[in-house]
Amino acid sequence: MTERPNLSRRRLLQAAALVPAAAVPAIAVGSPANAAYLGNIVRADVIERAQNWYNRNIQYNGASRASDIEGGHTYRQDCSGFVSMAWHSATPGHSTRTLPDLCTRINWGQLKPGDIVNSYDNHCMLFHKWSTTSGKIWIYDLATPELDMRHVQVTTANLRAQNYIPWRYDRIRDN
Repeated sequence: MTERPNLSRRRLLQAAALVPAAAVPAIAVGSPANAAYLGNIVRADVIERAQNWYNRNIQYNGASRASDIEGGHTYRQDCSGFVSMAWHSATPGHSTRTLPDLCTRINWGQLKPGDIVNSYDNHCMLFHKWSTTSGKIWIYDLATPELDMRHVQVTTANLRAQNYIPWRYDRIRDN
């Protein structure tokens, strides 16, 4: 089975504007994730929180803030604000420089849902899952205004060449 990246939410919404409103399905928002603010969090909740921002099509804008799934906290609308929101860590969000302070460095083969790949002072992405295509992973990220909120495949070789490092949040739990 061939995996394909999801289309940009912005492009889908622009196309939907051309279709009569009755034909456009509603976007379902999940129930609030169970993690306590600044507490431990399970991997499934991290992914649910990431999917919530993806479904809501939160746009990149480092000067703006968006609410989390519960609506009680707001985070910067940039890559590290997105990861901070997914982990339910401190608002308005950590930076790519400070995220590693909350983590333990891991090997590429140890990546599990909710871990990150981070390029110090550049960009971070939330690991979702391994692809069935060798050497590729699915990530969520909020990269730039042009790229939109994404859920795409990337190659680990390309990330390594760009000095990305895999990290595991110290408060994440498997169950």
